[in-house]
Amino acid sequence: MTAWRSALAVSVLPLLLGGCVVTRAGTLTRVPGGPEIPVTVAVKEESATVRGTNPQTGEALTGVLRVEHAERPPGGLAPVPGIGLQIGLAPVTGGPVVMVFVGRLEGDRGTNLKCRLEVERRLRLRGRGVCRLADSEDQFPLYRLSFD
Repeated sequence: MTAWRSALAVSVLPLLLGGCVVTRAGTLTRVPGGPEIPVTVAVKEESATVRGTNPQTGEALTGVLRVEHAERPPGGLAPVPGIGLQIGLAPVTGGPVVMVFVGRLEGDRGTNLKCRLEVERRLRLRGRGVCRLADSEDQFPLYRLSFD
């Protein structure tokens, strides 16, 4: 019965997330050793809205990141035990669906960041990513964006 419940939860999760917004607290941290900016990340099926205020400068940052692509773990249709119906994607153990969001965060005092955020779709969303100065070719990640 446990395998059936797990397969059902995985197949229903995209449906649940599709109709609602999941909001998590996170941080935007300047690398190396900069201040942590508390942020909220509101994830929908196709976008993630990020908002925060730098406690040192008072600058408000906000932006919408859009899904660039979703990477699904390898798997196939999972049969319902005893019935044989195919009910949905059965991921490899330990392999969550990862969605990649990209976009910009803009500050009300001139900061402009381009960001890439990877969100793992588990029973509880978790995300990690990097943000760089938008008008720079420098590849060094200037900020680390994360939420649990």
